[in-house]
Amino acid sequence: MLKRTLLSLLAAALIGSAGTIGPVQAKSAPEPELVNLSLGKSYTLETPYQLDSLFGKTESAHPDDTGRQLTDGEYGGTTFSNPAYVGRIWQGSRIVTIDLENPSTVEDIYVNFLQDNPNGIFFPLKVHFSVSLDGRKWEKLKDGRSALPTTLKGPATQKIGISGIHKQARYVKVEFPVQSWVFLDEIEVLGTPDLSGKKPHPSPAGPKQAGYPKKGSKQAGGINSQVLLYTGEWQYEPADWISFTKEDLKPYVAYVDENMNRKDFMFDGFLFLQYGPLLNGANYGASALPTDKEDWELTLGRLFRDQYELGALEEAVQEAKADLKNRKYKAKVVISIPYPRTDQSDFGDVDGDGISENMNVQEVGEEAALQSRKKVVKWYVDEVYKRWNEAGYQNMELVGFYWYNEFLSRQTTVNEDRLLQWVADYVHKKGAKLQWIPYYFARGWDDWKANGFDTALMQPNYSFHNTTVDRLDTIAQAAYDNGLGVEMELSDAVLTDLAARNKYYAYLDKGVEHGYMNSFTAFYQQVKTLKKAAESADPAAREVYDKTYQFIKGTYGQ
Repeated sequence: MLKRTLLSLLAAALIGSAGTIGPVQAKSAPEPELVNLSLGKSYTLETPYQLDSLFGKTESAHPDDTGRQLTDGEYGGTTFSNPAYVGRIWQGSRIVTIDLENPSTVEDIYVNFLQDNPNGIFFPLKVHFSVSLDGRKWEKLKDGRSALPTTLKGPATQKIGISGIHKQARYVKVEFPVQSWVFLDEIEVLGTPDLSGKKPHPSPAGPKQAGYPKKGSKQAGGINSQVLLYTGEWQYEPADWISFTKEDLKPYVAYVDENMNRKDFMFDGFLFLQYGPLLNGANYGASALPTDKEDWELTLGRLFRDQYELGALEEAVQEAKADLKNRKYKAKVVISIPYPRTDQSDFGDVDGDGISENMNVQEVGEEAALQSRKKVVKWYVDEVYKRWNEAGYQNMELVGFYWYNEFLSRQTTVNEDRLLQWVADYVHKKGAKLQWIPYYFARGWDDWKANGFDTALMQPNYSFHNTTVDRLDTIAQAAYDNGLGVEMELSDAVLTDLAARNKYYAYLDKGVEHGYMNSFTAFYQQVKTLKKAAESADPAAREVYDKTYQFIKGTYGQ
């Protein structure tokens, strides 16, 4: 009786706590062990555009000797010269497509990268992953993102990847940006050699190609064609060489004939920017010593002189308007913002609190340095507007600012993007646009819009590099794909050297072929190259000026 009562009480307790009594559940089957499906497998390693003849040779010093170095299971440690590493430089990105040989279930994908900041080797910020059963229809997966700071000195390694994929695939595609050197030694595709995963669903085609910035568009500040005009100190004679008088600017404001008679307007946009080196050893860019408030006041003083730069442009435009009978015309001006360096500890007081702004990340930390950099840029922009309004220009309008540094220095601060986004917001509130002209595939070139720039133009650097003309095709296509324009580039060599001249004409020819002739463009010159061409008695040199005018007007090649 006691035994039955105890059993009844036990049963009641179990029912009260669990609700029902049923058979004991069997243990779930153990998760299958993941294996490296890519180990020893073949792959292709490609650039999205044609391999550059110059940088293709440069990166051949760190080759993929066996064609399977990225799937051989060998790691290179933290020494970039270790032959296990494959090194690639610039040219947009790299695409690795691995053939797993048999359809399998992919769970995780990881790529092992090296960062060695002093040697210009950086982790990519993100990596794109895709899977496919047939190598033609691809499902895009989520991106893998770097978990380590961009400022990490290194050398250090990191696996960037994604997990929990559970997709069937025979082919795996990995794409990562290459905006300096990128070194990687291994790609792992972890999964099981079965079809337990879900079938991939082909991703829809991406957004339509962005196209070049339009001439005269709101984003371009209404500018059709813009010329770069440098101003700065010069240690040689003539000492005022890197500055512009009214007469210097005449053939830029107006198209002139061989007798220097005005025939038409030429450039309508004028970008005034600093000649980088100063006589005190500082530089307005990212090299040499950092500039301070006195240096920034020096460039402001040069810009707002009556007989040079802005004052000279005001007079040159006034005379052109009188000659060409267009009273409504106004030149559109863009002014460069020097680079606020993160190694400057004593910039000077810009907000009147008696404390010099310290932008040095190593001394005050990331957040305090960011706030000081904002103060410095705000002071400079406000000072430009103050002096502009005091000058009372009648023949020009200030339409924008230009970011001087030609790459995003994410390796000196984690807040470079935050600063730029703030700068863009600030100049936009002032009613201005923000421009940028990064060098060839520079850091940040492909996410320029996310950082607040209204327009960005890519430098092909073809005129200055020993490479082939397809460099221009690559830049034209990359720019079009990402909504950038193309910068035109010429040096004084075009006046006397046939090879240099033909290189410049290739920019014009490709502009017709790819269509960027009819987009917003900017022209880099070696201080006064186009002025020299306009004044030259040599027909070949003069032709450089005439063809530039035709290109600006959209009639080149017709």
